[in-house]
Amino acid sequence: MRIAPGFVPLDEELINCYLLKVSMGTPLPWNWMSEKEIYGETADPWEVLQDVHWEDFHSETKFKHVTYVLTKLLRVNGKTRIARRTKSGTWKGQTSGKEIYDESSGNLIGLSKMFTFYKNKPKGRSGEEEEEHGHWIMQEFSLAGVCLNFELKFKDCAICRITRMFPKEN
Repeated sequence: MRIAPGFVPLDEELINCYLLKVSMGTPLPWNWMSEKEIYGETADPWEVLQDVHWEDFHSETKFKHVTYVLTKLLRVNGKTRIARRTKSGTWKGQTSGKEIYDESSGNLIGLSKMFTFYKNKPKGRSGEEEEEHGHWIMQEFSLAGVCLNFELKFKDCAICRITRMFPKEN
């Protein structure tokens, strides 16, 4: 489904109006997000996201596509750590996380973390794998605080705002 032009939900709206409802098993009246497995050994962003609608944004120096996806977080050995490797790279954390608060109650409701995708390069002379920046940036939104007190059908869901950056050609 297409995102309405200019639709840019606030972080609080992504948590309260979408992620919390999906996690509780409540159907959304208008589901504008694709459900995709973006983590795992069979997933690479350019393959997984080839059929989603991208919203285009332009500036003097960059051209970027933005999309939103709902995904399942893959826990390492069922613990708190999340596996963010893909078939040919990894999503590396750029921030430790930003807390998101409900404006009306002041309660903590979610977390937002930034990631950049790094594609593995072939092994170099030293035998170590090098990495190449893939121009993919992701902001991952997950539930936290009072939202975890609800009866959740799907506990390990996240909404990801994924941006693909291109240099603008002259």
